[in-house]
Amino acid sequence: MTMRQDETDVNFVDIKPADMQRAAEAMREEISAVRRAWEKTHWTLEYARKTYPQDARLIEALDTIRHYLESRM
Repeated sequence: MTMRQDETDVNFVDIKPADMQRAAEAMREEISAVRRAWEKTHWTLEYARKTYPQDARLIEALDTIRHYLESRM
């Protein structure tokens, strides 16, 4: 597949099937890593809520991280 830039009609991206496969594998690996990080953050947040309920800053920080990771998935 080749994409052309409208202004100059010059080829600027040449995507080969192997490139697509590598990109797909990299994306799967990234999503998997984000999912593992989310799970660890989730369990840490639950632990912090039970063990340190008075530490609002810690709980808020962990919750912020968890929401960020959710948005990445």
